[in-house]
Amino acid sequence: MATDPQPRPIPIDPLHDERWELLNHVASSASFQKSNRAREFLLFVGKRSLRDPESPIREQEIGSEVFGRPSTYDTSQDTLVRVQASHLRKKLQQYFEEEGKDETTIIEMPKGSYTLTFHPRHPMDAETVEAPLLPVWPRRSLVLAWCACGVLAITCAVLAYQNVGLRRRAEVGLGKQPMVDAFWRQLFSNPHHTYLVVADGTLMVLENQIKRHVSLTEYERKVFDRMASDGIRDTALRDLTLDVVNRQFTGIGDANLAHRLGLVSAANEVPMDVILARSLALSQLTNSNLILLGSRRANPWVGLFEDKLNFQTVFEEEPRSARFVNKLPKSGEKPVYEGRWSVLGYCRVAYLPNVKGFGSVLLISGTDVQSTDAGGDFVSSEAWIGRLRSALGVKSGEPIPYFEALLEGPVVNATVPRFELVALRQH
Repeated sequence: MATDPQPRPIPIDPLHDERWELLNHVASSASFQKSNRAREFLLFVGKRSLRDPESPIREQEIGSEVFGRPSTYDTSQDTLVRVQASHLRKKLQQYFEEEGKDETTIIEMPKGSYTLTFHPRHPMDAETVEAPLLPVWPRRSLVLAWCACGVLAITCAVLAYQNVGLRRRAEVGLGKQPMVDAFWRQLFSNPHHTYLVVADGTLMVLENQIKRHVSLTEYERKVFDRMASDGIRDTALRDLTLDVVNRQFTGIGDANLAHRLGLVSAANEVPMDVILARSLALSQLTNSNLILLGSRRANPWVGLFEDKLNFQTVFEEEPRSARFVNKLPKSGEKPVYEGRWSVLGYCRVAYLPNVKGFGSVLLISGTDVQSTDAGGDFVSSEAWIGRLRSALGVKSGEPIPYFEALLEGPVVNATVPRFELVALRQH
């Protein structure tokens, strides 16, 4: 595997400052060895922080100088710097917990700022890093949200865990999967960056209360207050719903699935960022490769592709039900594939071009969370990719065409232990 070139040393400052040496040492460490982006980001903000600590470092400046964005690009539409800043914070934390555990000075980049801070390590630091970095929410809000909404959600801090795991398959060698690897490289080894977009767990809390879907336009504009005001009469319930929906969560199933797909991505040297559906910008949607996890109800971006598909999602609020409608049934197929909660689930896996015709989109949408997870197994399993190639009539060495597949499997103890390919379309 090709490795990034060694980092360029920071020019010697006329005034001797040991922080220069520490910054270079961290940038050259194993934690940053395989991440040229994070290393360049660190060196840039490090130089600026030490040479001009009173001058704020702007997001647009980083995007232009480090990531090659135009100097006038719109940071409200392009979140690359914010995503990479989150990764850099995690890498700094990882370094000072592992390789740099004996460093007497710690480097951090506080949230909400791109200026680095340097401070002495305190004896308590070694103890506190062992505790999981989970935010502390008001107890009343958590209890009420659990009772009223019945949501099992996990904070984006869990995504930090799965992002750390992106290297694991490549490092430990989890077995060769030539057909899976070829499929992955076909989809994502192109000039466009890849984003894995996990479902928005708290969005469904709002939908449960207002008894309708949130449209993509409403979701993109984040008009949650207006929707809650129009759809929830009870003031206390409205406030509680907004308190929950304004937090960013995804389910543990999506976090685990993102972790698993991240390993395949890392094994094939495909750079990939994991983001919440709410953080996806329109510019990323139209100019990137995408993996969209979850149904249209939990990930409204999926709705952009529904009209292009034969198996279309239908979700009804009362009584709550989820199914896939088969627009043009073939012989032996059902016109409707109805999910049954905790009993039977379906997952649609689709490979399509991006909305502008370049780049790739992989949709993995289940009638429930467990079925979406089964879709992740489908695209990361050598046996199933082999069956898919056979069913599509793809010969050795040929690429897999655009397709959509429908999977069916029993739900047992909140998992789908096995599934079958029940329908397939080539686009």
